[in-house]
Amino acid sequence: MPVLRSDPGRVAADTKQYLYLDPGRLLSRAASMWDPHVGMGTVTHQNIGYLFPMGPYYWILDKLGVPAWVAQRLWLGSILFFAAFGTLYLLRTFGMRGPGVVLAAVAYMFTPYTLDYSARLSVLLLPYAALPWLIGLARKALRDGGWKYPAIFALVVQVIGGVNATALIFAGVGPVLWIAYAWLIEHEVGWRRALSTTGRIATLTLVTSLWWIAGLEMQGTYGLDILKYTESVRAVATTSFPNEILRGLGYWFFYGGDRTGPWVASAGQYTLRPTVLLAGYGLVVVSLLAVGVLRWRHRIFFVALLLVGMIIAVGPSPYAHPTPLGAVFKAFAKSSSAGLALRSTARAVPLVLLALTVLLGVAVNAVHGSLRRRGRPIVGAVVVGVVVVLVVANMPVLFNGTYYGASLERAENVPAYWTQAAAYLDAQGDTTRVLEEPGSDFAAYTWGTTIDPITPGLMNRPYVARELVPYGTAGTADLVNALDRRFQQGVADPSGVVPLLRRMAIGNVVLRNDLESQSYNLVSPREINRVFKQVAGLGAPTVFGPKSPAGAATGGRVEDEVELAAPANEPPLNPVVVYPVEDPVSIVRAESAQHALMISGDGEGLVDASDVGLLSDAGVTQYSASYRTASALRRAGRTRRRACRDRPEPAPSSRVGAPCSTTSATPSRQGRSRRSMTRTTPASPCSRVRPRPRSRPRGSRGSSRSKPARTATRSRTRRRIVRRVRSMVTLQPPGARMRSGTRSVSSFACNSTDRSRRTT
Repeated sequence: MPVLRSDPGRVAADTKQYLYLDPGRLLSRAASMWDPHVGMGTVTHQNIGYLFPMGPYYWILDKLGVPAWVAQRLWLGSILFFAAFGTLYLLRTFGMRGPGVVLAAVAYMFTPYTLDYSARLSVLLLPYAALPWLIGLARKALRDGGWKYPAIFALVVQVIGGVNATALIFAGVGPVLWIAYAWLIEHEVGWRRALSTTGRIATLTLVTSLWWIAGLEMQGTYGLDILKYTESVRAVATTSFPNEILRGLGYWFFYGGDRTGPWVASAGQYTLRPTVLLAGYGLVVVSLLAVGVLRWRHRIFFVALLLVGMIIAVGPSPYAHPTPLGAVFKAFAKSSSAGLALRSTARAVPLVLLALTVLLGVAVNAVHGSLRRRGRPIVGAVVVGVVVVLVVANMPVLFNGTYYGASLERAENVPAYWTQAAAYLDAQGDTTRVLEEPGSDFAAYTWGTTIDPITPGLMNRPYVARELVPYGTAGTADLVNALDRRFQQGVADPSGVVPLLRRMAIGNVVLRNDLESQSYNLVSPREINRVFKQVAGLGAPTVFGPKSPAGAATGGRVEDEVELAAPANEPPLNPVVVYPVEDPVSIVRAESAQHALMISGDGEGLVDASDVGLLSDAGVTQYSASYRTASALRRAGRTRRRACRDRPEPAPSSRVGAPCSTTSATPSRQGRSRRSMTRTTPASPCSRVRPRPRSRPRGSRGSSRSKPARTATRSRTRRRIVRRVRSMVTLQPPGARMRSGTRSVSSFACNSTDRSRRTT
């Protein structure tokens, strides 16, 4: 009920927005590791994890007609319920009864730890909910033997392990520690039973987890190195202090915020409100006091669980001066991919929480039973009531409905103009891609925040947009960022946009005029619409949605220099504008090898090449950096020169990028928000460089000149070539360093009448 009371009718941006837009479409894509719908094609990250259990859950409720916001609340409520039920199950395996058992379950369910992930990544709460189940099942498997409980253990891991391996590994510390405790400390079982039980659990768990382990391996081998684009070891260590971890907090995201407000709506209550602070630390004090007072047999195990969880959760904090163990973990995380994958140490906090809540419940049981035996049941009930008040006071979200937070929500239904636009784009066929501009780190619209852009969840066409995480290959992600940067900084050259769009197989460009552009420092919708009206090669636009008055498309804030400088008669904007690209090319196509183009640069260089006309008639275009060795690059150059020799003589032409032309373009930022472009005039197609004298075949004899003479001739010829090329293009002086932020691009072409080597 407390979760259902949190912002009814609003859908939070939890985990993946596509689970709420069209879960069936997401499930159909999750079965494949290759996703052509994001980032010009990419090996998916975690999509296979949505095959189970989140995908089927939302698909079934969607087919039953349950609103998305209700399904979302039931999902989070179910996770909390199973966490509490698992705590009850664990304590029942120890033969415990009484009010302390229920109190421990309630305290584990209503912990501030759940607020770290409830609004954004609730799927990461699955290992937290499964932790008491895993320990209880491991205890049952050791005690009873056989395959029954190892099989149930493996099924639980199969349910919770598909999305995040780090949280699963930390949750697995609990059952491993119990097996060691039961064998070495308690002597409940011998080494043969411990070893056989461990083998059964490990074997069945591996079998039930192969589906997501294989996907994780493929993504790590061929996909984006996602670890480079998520939280760093330093960021995690900034907030993982022991006192915060004991309260169930310490996750860096919990304390963050931006200009729209805190990332977690209830975060301020845990740092500013005295009642919440007293309640949280009061529960910790009672639990720690129970360690020294209790005479419980299994107290040692939960103390060990508490200490191990604290060591892992604190990790390398404080980052500058960690503890000896923290220094070891810091070095491990910074020196290997496996260590970096385990950097999110706050996901070990459930180990600490479970130990504290179990000790709290056992202590309450002991006090309550002692008072009843002394004939003071009312006093015992008061003690239980005081602890319940502390648990409730430690969770103010139970009353103010901030499990999610208004800054990460949207209405149940997306605006109708977006569904209409998606249907229109789908009708154009899937042989080309859809590019959305402007790019944005996260999708925050004037009508709500979704984090993920909604267009891929509404249509089946391949989709491209600049996002915070650069999905796709390194080259395509860099190119998308370079193109979007030109629009964001207002320096895009309209003449070079369409040739580059054709090279990227873009069939339609969508202008998202309903983004929260001012809140996230994006280019103004007015500015980017003016640019696209000047782009040659785009068809007449198709608009969707009612026109908004000035400023409505940017969140209602109109008092800025862009809006004030706009012409008084400039018409209002539609929220979605779709431009078709004239004569688009298909994603799957063949390119000519006769007009090959080699780019010495990155995505910025390719955009510059398009601006000066080099992409208009170019064939195969490659980055020189695609060749890992200099010898491979030289072989590619010789192959292109042989193709040029076999090609018929072209007609003379003075266009940019014609055969026998050499151009150089260097954009210079110089730290300004607007970029200046310096271009050189292309050389005339009749310009010639004196051919380099052919050397004799290797191993030939009887040269008419001595070796020093031949060397001197080659040196003079090389100097003449360099002087001639420098007269044609503007180059930096030898040994000069390029200014920070400066990039350059050079192009090379040849024809059958000029077979000499040319240097740029």
